[in-house]
Amino acid sequence: MTRIDIDIEHLVLRGVPAELADGIGPLVAERLSELATADRRGDEQPRWAAAPRRARPVTDREGLAAQVARDTWATARDRIREGASR
Repeated sequence: MTRIDIDIEHLVLRGVPAELADGIGPLVAERLSELATADRRGDEQPRWAAAPRRARPVTDREGLAAQVARDTWATARDRIREGASR
């Protein structure tokens, strides 16, 4: 079975308070890996990935990691598909 592992060595989130952003790279990497693996396998996305976009700012590390992973994977997936269609 395909599993996509992602390692984030250094993650910079501008405008995010340090108490939320410091050390969040591994959590974002884990969420990205879950999204990429599910997408590659054709599996259903993890439950947390289906959460609607928040109208208010994210104030917890889990929510921030999930939001960063969703946004990053959406952009990466589109670019990967564009490259594959060329």
